[in-house]
Order: sequence, then structure tokens, then C-alpha cells
Amino acid sequence: MFRKIRFSQLSLYFNYSTRVEIDAGLREGFDKQEYKPRKHPGRSQVKTATLPPDIQTAIKVVLQDSGAKAYHQESVKLNNYIHSRLLPPEDEEIRNKASKIHQAVSKKVFSKIGQEPTQEELQTCNRKIDTTVYNVLKKNVYRWGNISYDKATSLQYLMARAPSEYAILVRILDEIRRRLPDYKPRSFFDFGSGIGTGTWAVNTYWKNDIFEYFTVDTSTHMNDLARLILCQGRDNVAMPFKSYFQRQFLPASADLKYNIVLSAFTLFEMPSMQSRLETIQKLWNKTEDFLIVVEQGTNAGFRVINEAREFILSSEEKGYAFAPCPNNNVCPRYLEFETPCNFLMKFETLGFPSKKEIMADLFSYIILRKGDRPPDDPQWPRIVRAPIVRSGHTICRLCTKNGELQEVIFSKGKHDQATYRCARSSNWGDTLPVQ
Repeated sequence: MFRKIRFSQLSLYFNYSTRVEIDAGLREGFDKQEYKPRKHPGRSQVKTATLPPDIQTAIKVVLQDSGAKAYHQESVKLNNYIHSRLLPPEDEEIRNKASKIHQAVSKKVFSKIGQEPTQEELQTCNRKIDTTVYNVLKKNVYRWGNISYDKATSLQYLMARAPSEYAILVRILDEIRRRLPDYKPRSFFDFGSGIGTGTWAVNTYWKNDIFEYFTVDTSTHMNDLARLILCQGRDNVAMPFKSYFQRQFLPASADLKYNIVLSAFTLFEMPSMQSRLETIQKLWNKTEDFLIVVEQGTNAGFRVINEAREFILSSEEKGYAFAPCPNNNVCPRYLEFETPCNFLMKFETLGFPSKKEIMADLFSYIILRKGDRPPDDPQWPRIVRAPIVRSGHTICRLCTKNGELQEVIFSKGKHDQATYRCARSSNWGDTLPVQ
């Protein structure tokens, strides 16, 4: 029996009759205590991420040598601006707005003329209308512009974004490592590589497996900074990776492919949806296994993620949503038009120039994988909001393999101990190993 209600501005289906229990394939493991609810297979163990010690040391050397302490306030402003960015308006969107404004202004202007206007009056009115429309558009259309990363801005970005971006990427890559423990990628391609957070994150899990790193960023200052950090912050230290390549633009050749292709916090620099989708197609062509797209956990950021997801899943080359989606259906969050599908990641700040703190950042992402979804993929439901833990019961909001949003109340009275404790131990972003 289903009934639809409103909950925290999100339409959810409450299911009280369907039985929810531990995946049958895991039942014996829980009974023999091979699995513990606090460390069940769907639970990420990456709770609060800290930059690797060698990267922290290198960053502080770079910042101190560059006198970056003076950039602190500007780095805060840059971070706030990045979080508040909107997508560039499309031409059709601007034309539609201009047309509506033109109609409203014309009606108002000509209503003040009581008789048939002369040619001179008509020209005067049209000039006034055009000027008014232009001024109103300037105030109502988002003034988008891509960010130019010179040396100072690159250092500000490093101060503001390094810890959170690394933490988010480690959390996302953990999805692959946890679900495919035997997977060993041999190559990594980072589009919009910036200060190198993608390389740091992928090395957290597969440093001894990857033989080639290929990074692309249009800013030479970002590329220099990324290389300097990998060299301990010193110009006279050799690059620790033999096959580490940097470019400013996407290579024209589609022959070379990579196991993992990443685009993190990059697509907002594209001037239109068409350019974003063209880029996504090129990146999809470059991967053998995984394409990972990450953006801010805002409405605009989620729009970019969903855009990429729908584009690839509707393309001719087979692929499926590996994470966070347990299905290839249209995202139920997108259908709601109210709230983004996002997740929260905690991280430890740099401690430069102030003391270290624990902070958190919202992000949206999609991991797309080449080929068909394996028949043994359990497609466990994803927890899409922080569980509400109460005495004797826990409420989990889930995205299911059927492409539906459901809210399930797990209680001691209606669920077995393993199912109840798994739900109680899970966090926002985990999957629940239930059927």
C-alpha cells in the first residue's frame, strides 16, 4: 500500500507492506558474524578525510615560499564565489526573457499614447523600449564568466579548495575500491586537473598500480602548481612518477584510452550546454572503464551531473550508472525539480594560515561504467538524506533500483536485528545491503 505525502520539500513514497530484509546473499555472513552492521558492505569507511602528510607538507612549502598568507581573504571570496556559481544562460533562454520583457514594456509605453503615434513618436518609443529591455535584461540575466587562473588565483584556489576536493574524490573513488576490491586501474586521465587533487586521490588507493597519469588544464599556472606539489614543493626535486603528462587541451586523438577518466569541478567553465555535452562525449570516448563527473552539490551543480548522466545513458555505446544511482532510470530527484541529489563529505582543513578545523562540503557526482550492468549487481538502495535515528527506530530515505524514492522506517519490532542495526549504522550516501 503506497501513499504519497510531502516531507522536507521532497515527495516520497512510504511503503509499510513490503518486507525489507538483509540481502539473501549476505544473510549467512551476518549470522556467522563475518559481517558487522557497523562495517556492512554498503557502508563507506571514509568519514572524514585528511590530505596525505606528504601533500600537506608540499602545499605548506609552496604557500610559504609564495607569500600566500596575504591571499587568505581572497581565497575565502573565491571559495564563496565557486559555491554560488550558476550555469551560463542559454541563448534561447535569453531570447525568451527578452521577448517577454519587450511585450510588457511595449504595452506600458504605448498605453500612454492616446492617439495614433507619428513616425517620430514611434521611433522615440521604440528606442525607449529597446533601452528599457536592455537594462532589465542586464539585471535579470546571470552574468556568467569562466575563471581565469593566473598565479595568484591558482594559489587562492589551492588554499581554499585542496582539502575539500581531495576528500570528496577519495570518498567517490572508495565506491569503486569497495565494490571491486580486485580492480587495479593501469591509467588515469584527469580533465580540468587543476592543482592535482585527482592524482592525490587516485594514488590513495592505486598508487602502485597506475603506470600512466595524463592531466589536462588550460591554466599553465595550475599545471606548474600541480607538478610542484608532487615534487615536494621544490623546483630541484625530480617528478616521482615516470609517466606523468600534462597538457593544456584535450588531445585530438581518440585512440588512447584510460581506465579511469575524471572531470571534477570543471564543467562550469564551459560556455553552454552544447559545449559541456561535447566534452562529456569526448571523455566517454577516452575511457575503457569508468567516467567520473563531480560538481558542487548545488542545484546548478546537480543539473550538470544529471545532464551528463542522461546524455551518456541515452547514447549508443553501452554504459550504466555505477554510483550513486542503483538504476539507469530518470533520476527521481530531477523529476521533483526541488532538491539536488547531493552528499556531504567532512574534511580537515589545511591549517594555513589559521588552525586546522573539521568542515564539510556538499557535492554531486556520477560514476558511469562502460558495458552492461552485471547480472549479479545487487543494486542496493542508496541513502539520499541523513537517516533520522530515534529510540527504537530509524528512518531512511532511499533511492531504489526501480528509480523510486522511498522512505522506510526500520524498527526493532518489524525487522530482524541485522537489518535494523545495518540501517541504524548507515550514513547519508551509503547503500543499504537489503532486498
